[in-house]
Amino acid sequence: MSERPVGALTIRRQQAASDPFTSAWVSAHAGSGKTHVLAQRVLRLLLAGARPSQILCLTYTKAAAANMGSRVFDALARWATLDDAALANEIAQMGATVESRIDLDFARRLFARAVETPGGLKIQTIHAFCEKLLHIFPFEANVPASFRVVDDLERAELMDAARRRALEAATRDNGSLRKALELVARETTAAGFDALCEELLHHRQEIACMREQDDYEARVFAALGLRPEETLARIEAAIIADGEPPSAWPTLAKMLRGGSTNDGKLADSLDSAFVLAPHPDCIESYLAAFFKKDGEPRGLGKTKIITGPLAKCEPQLLVRVEAERDRLVTLIERRKAAAAAERSLALHVLGDAILGEYEHAKRRRGLLDYDDLIEGARRLLHRSSPSWVLYKLDAQIDHILLDEAQDTSPAQWDILAAIADEFCAGASAREAKGGPPRSFFAVGDEKQSIFSFQGAAPERFDEMRREFRRRFEGVERRFEAVRLTQSFRSSPGVLQAVDDIFAIEENRLGLCCDPQEPAPRHEAWKSDVAALIEIWEPIGAEKAQDPSDWRLPVDYVDASDPSERLAERLARKVRALLAPQSGECVEDGGALRPVEPSDILVLVRKRGPLFEAIIRALKSEHVPVAGADRLNLADHIAVHDLVALGRAALLPQDDLTLACVLKSPFFGFDDDDLIALAPGRPASLIEALEQSEDARCREAAARLRRLRRDAAALAPFDFYSSILGTDGGRAKLMARLGGEAEDAIDEFLKLAASFEREQPPSLTRRRRAGDDRSCREGSGGEDRVFAGHLRGVRRQA
Repeated sequence: MSERPVGALTIRRQQAASDPFTSAWVSAHAGSGKTHVLAQRVLRLLLAGARPSQILCLTYTKAAAANMGSRVFDALARWATLDDAALANEIAQMGATVESRIDLDFARRLFARAVETPGGLKIQTIHAFCEKLLHIFPFEANVPASFRVVDDLERAELMDAARRRALEAATRDNGSLRKALELVARETTAAGFDALCEELLHHRQEIACMREQDDYEARVFAALGLRPEETLARIEAAIIADGEPPSAWPTLAKMLRGGSTNDGKLADSLDSAFVLAPHPDCIESYLAAFFKKDGEPRGLGKTKIITGPLAKCEPQLLVRVEAERDRLVTLIERRKAAAAAERSLALHVLGDAILGEYEHAKRRRGLLDYDDLIEGARRLLHRSSPSWVLYKLDAQIDHILLDEAQDTSPAQWDILAAIADEFCAGASAREAKGGPPRSFFAVGDEKQSIFSFQGAAPERFDEMRREFRRRFEGVERRFEAVRLTQSFRSSPGVLQAVDDIFAIEENRLGLCCDPQEPAPRHEAWKSDVAALIEIWEPIGAEKAQDPSDWRLPVDYVDASDPSERLAERLARKVRALLAPQSGECVEDGGALRPVEPSDILVLVRKRGPLFEAIIRALKSEHVPVAGADRLNLADHIAVHDLVALGRAALLPQDDLTLACVLKSPFFGFDDDDLIALAPGRPASLIEALEQSEDARCREAAARLRRLRRDAAALAPFDFYSSILGTDGGRAKLMARLGGEAEDAIDEFLKLAASFEREQPPSLTRRRRAGDDRSCREGSGGEDRVFAGHLRGVRRQA
């Protein structure tokens, strides 16, 4: 099978996008060669004479930055060794021209030029760029001169400490802060409150702006369609007192009891409400007489709120009840709005206190988080007199290249726009020294925006394209909008299915920011490759099952669970594809070969029960699988067992930890074994184990003594390698926990290897001598080396 040629139109578009003498805005489908075009533009800028230090290439992740740098330097290194004909041909394929041998010699020297230039090529994330900017101008940005950027783990620890301090202050407060805490505590759970705090952290700039304004409460009420006097308390008072007075509720209930059973249920609600009146707690019972459980008013449509015979006997009752229902319909909606306003205000007060503690903790330590980097750089470039900063930047940057532009947040766009403004203003609109004119390049696809939770605004992608075109064309600079539609990744059948889905109007509106824009169409480079799209029937839960045995572990996997059934079906499908007799092939290097496990990619919406079930099912079918792309070691039970074993070796007097270790796969005790051993023991559990007449208990005690000696003599990696290897611990863990435990074990060993042990000789001697005091001090997690390394392993996990 011969190599497919790339279409002439696609080549022309790629060359237009990488033209160093024009600014370009590239909208590209998935798999259409965005990274290739970006690397090609960097190469052509260097060929055209742009200085490496004047090129700023911004990506969204460190992995993307590393990939971009690798592509560029690999190409430059290859150019240094090519002969004239091969080098000229490769340069021509990019759309550049070679006029003489001098140009070829210049291209060969570009690798050395890029490596030796002070600062070199600036290919980095936008956060790294902002960090460097703030380190250069700390005084102007009002940040600590030697600030340090916190990682996600440290940020979570700071936020947790700030939350605790704010909640402690709220419990001591007698004003609005305490009231806010009480309301939020009634409305959410612990997990929900953690999620709220994360949202507060992501939106803290908006909250800071609100803090500077005095009309936040009025704006909340206005946004919800409420007047300032329409508080929740007043609306609830109107529900109770402005219609049928509470004194009339028993009379209405008595009349309703003259009807059917359904009428009697309404009467019960009124009686319950009367007992609680006039306290607001009566409202829910009162409303139950007029509204269904789903909130719909009773008696709308053909049916009446009370039964027909009762309505004939008591026509005035029907009139009164319907009039009261109609009055409550309006009040109910306003009550919901007022409750939302009250919750918003309470969360604002409590959130302001938490964020205040968080900001104070960072300032005290001289720390900035990633959001601080972006906001600090934005303020720096948009303050009242940023001339000096922009002047310094103006002398350092001639070309900006932005990758994954659809995931750029408004604050990040503000930073880029401020820098690019200098490209088009006054003397800054100059030609770059010794190279092509100053340019701005962005590539992205608004359909692929996946970072909205971090502030990405894909709707700004097209808006900023128009804005940058206006700026560059205003100074008579070329600006090209290029669309790459040919996919080098997928087959025609897959792409056609995608186009058919988004040809539906409702789906198209969710895809395109511009409602007038037609749905994008995809073109397949692999036009002769077949495709098969299977849509399976959803697998739902079976009929209600009898309660399972309460003695089963909480993580017991039920074979009838929909996730398990789907995972098993998928694993069987994958195994069938890999079978030699299946005849399934893939294209590789222009030739066909049988399907291999690495050719198959399974995508799930999130890492949850289905994710774990698929890995488990594939391993049970003996299908080689890479495992989880992200493993939370701290939550894995195998890691819990390993850490507990290390803690028990350091301090066997910790009865709870020792009991957990005895029940782990390393020792295999069960509840009956512990019940026979632990109750009524005269001293600690380890002593009961040593004094037991049971041979199994004495053997466990001997193993623990040996582990204690090993903990005193070995580094963490050697300690755990011995347990998992020669002692058979790995086999025991996998026998009980399944094959998926292997990934967690391997990652835990890697972490243990990263902690070198430097045990003080004196402490080693005391441990070997059995000094309980030194064991308590050294093993209790204070400042002894092995215990410190063990804490480090747990924290890294």
